This record gives sequence, structure tokens and C-alpha cells, in this order.
Amino acid sequence: MNNELLFKRCKEIRLDAFPEAIAFQQAHSEYDEYPFESRLLELLESQAARNKAKKVVRLQKQAKLRFPDVYLEDIEYEFYPSLKVNQLKQLASGDWIRERRHLLIIGATGLGKTNIACVLAQAAMAQELSVIFYRLAYLLLELVAAQNEGKLANLMKKLNKMDLLIIDDWGNALMDKDERHLLFELIESRDKKGSLLITSQYPVEVWHDTFQDATLADSVLDRIVHNSHKIELKGKSIRELLSLRGERHD
Repeated sequence: MNNELLFKRCKEIRLDAFPEAIAFQQAHSEYDEYPFESRLLELLESQAARNKAKKVVRLQKQAKLRFPDVYLEDIEYEFYPSLKVNQLKQLASGDWIRERRHLLIIGATGLGKTNIACVLAQAAMAQELSVIFYRLAYLLLELVAAQNEGKLANLMKKLNKMDLLIIDDWGNALMDKDERHLLFELIESRDKKGSLLITSQYPVEVWHDTFQDATLADSVLDRIVHNSHKIELKGKSIRELLSLRGERHD
């Protein structure tokens, strides 16, 4: 058979993994004994793996993680003495995202909250779950800007398409009336439809203060806290520990 024509047809119908996989089979004589169905299945599996890898790359670009190169296997648990390994591995399975539950990561500055959030985001994207990352302050700015420009519905639609919305640094600034109502609308619109991962240096008990509106705070937090897993980080600052090792932590 003319490989040039075969590979051309593969390109035309976007089977971009087929040429390499076909060439591999042709180069190994043992495949001559394989049934047609087995050889075809292997080709299809090669294409499926290629498609998944390309999708994960797209998801990673879309997520805009603060730390885009951290993974579960790279975690140095000595820096996280209060972190339960089994709990983290269970969360990395992504079941809580598929169940539309939430995750709160609480701990003082420098304990690696954002790092853990990004690790779990990578684990989710490896399972083809969509993720987007925001610091709370930037999320509020974007919501307000979208409202002012008449684009709020489009932004809400974009955010609500995500399986997981990460909100980093929750509670670091007081919200004005417009901001807290926009945040409420976002949380309410995602209720039972998508998951949240929230990091905060403040315990949940004081989150009400950020809203300066007890009724609205109750409405928001009721949708989050009672349907959440929780990680509480304790210990020394990772920056301090790394400095003792002569390393830098961004």
C-alpha cells in the first residue's frame, strides 16, 4: 500500500497519531500475525491518547494556574506536616469535582495553600476536567468590569462552564456592595453545577466579616461550607524551611 496516500488521508480526517502508529506496526514483523481488529484497536488507542494529551494541554493553558508546573508526585510532604497523604490522594481522584462538591484549604501565609490547589488542579485536568484559577481580588475586578461593559452574562457563562473554579486568597480584602452581590450571583449560579476550591489564610468562622452583610454572607457560605471537604495546613512557613535549605520559594 502507498503510505504517502494513507498518511495523507489520515491527515485529512485529523488522525494525526495514526501515521506514527502505522509506521511502528509496519516496522515490527510480529504485527503480521495480529488480527486486523487488534491492530486497528491499537491504532485507535494511540489516537485517543494523542487526543487526550492535546486536550489536557488546552485545559492547562485555559486554567491560568499561579503555579503551572506542580504535580502530586512532586509534593515534599515534609513541608506539610498536617497534610493527610491519603486525603490528598483521594481528592486528586477528582470524585469530589464530579460530585459537585467543594474544597476549602485553610492556613497561614506561606504554608503552601496555593501550591496544593494547583497540584489538585493538575490532577483534575489530567482527567479532562476543566479548571480556571483566580485570586479573589482579580475575580471581583473582572466581574465588576464585565458588569460595567454589559458583558456579565458572557463572563458568568464562561465561568460556569468550568468543572472547577479556584478562588485564591479568599478574605484578604473587604468587598463593597457591588462586589459582594456579584460574588453571590456567581456562587449561586454555580450551586450544584460546578465545584469551588477556595484558599484562605482566615478560618471559615471569620469569613462573614469580608461581606459586611450578614444575610448575604449566610447565603453564600451556606452554599459552600456545608458541601465541602476541608484541608487545614499548619506548621512552619515553606519559604522559611526552603531558606534554611538554601532554596527559593516563589
